[in-house]
Amino acid sequence: MDKDRISAAIQIMTQPHLYKVCEGCDSILKESSNICPNCKSYRFDCNELSVANMAKDLSTKEQKTVTEKDLY
Repeated sequence: MDKDRISAAIQIMTQPHLYKVCEGCDSILKESSNICPNCKSYRFDCNELSVANMAKDLSTKEQKTVTEKDLY
């Protein structure tokens, strides 16, 4: 397992009100984001339980989405 993903998931799960889930690609973004940088979606799920559950699910899986960091 990727320790960075687990660490990020723990941070998100302890403060889910600071994040939201993109409904286009299931990425977790900071609450202040207006557009998903990965898929350019503008629809989000801000429910804290949804955010925490998605963080838990993603922490045990390999990254599948291409992020802007991957392009450089």
